[in-house]
Amino acid sequence: MTTSYEYLKVLASKVTDELIVIWGPLVANEWHELKDTEGTLYDVYMSGAAPFALGMAVGLPHRRVLCLDGDGSMLMDLPILPVIAHQNPSNLIVMVFDNEVYEAAGKTPTFTAGSTDLVKMAQGAGIVNTWLVKEPSEFERALNAAFQATGSSFINLKVELSARRSPPRAGDCVENKYRFIRHIEKTEKIQIIKPLGVSLK
Repeated sequence: MTTSYEYLKVLASKVTDELIVIWGPLVANEWHELKDTEGTLYDVYMSGAAPFALGMAVGLPHRRVLCLDGDGSMLMDLPILPVIAHQNPSNLIVMVFDNEVYEAAGKTPTFTAGSTDLVKMAQGAGIVNTWLVKEPSEFERALNAAFQATGSSFINLKVELSARRSPPRAGDCVENKYRFIRHIEKTEKIQIIKPLGVSLK
């Protein structure tokens, strides 16, 4: 299998102006090291990355949205799969970094370490564009196809556990949230957060 860092290097080579939603401190820190962008939202709560990314994709249908999730997080919110299939926005790509453990909980195995197959679950929910990848070349082919696909895409990346750790990120989730929102406001030329203060009018 392949480490998450190796997969992310492939992704970093393809990302331009995509909006990126991430759950998982390891993947978030690695992405920050490789290609931090103002359009990246880090530290979305566990089970929240895919729903949040879906909302972004539906709300901004001309903008590609990438969801970087984990197997434990996806297993915690499986009902999102039929919702994605029902909405089926072509600008949404969900990537699950599946290391088959809850790493923060002492590497307790998730169900994907056994007989649970997230790709089959996504297919059963109605997502047509699905891939299981185990090496960078497979991931690159899947990404190329997903970028051109009609309808939402789901990529399950089997991940090897690694002792490598990226440098921690400066700042906090509140700062990142406002940076992400301001980036959308600037690039979409819209107002999301109303100005504060007393009006002089």
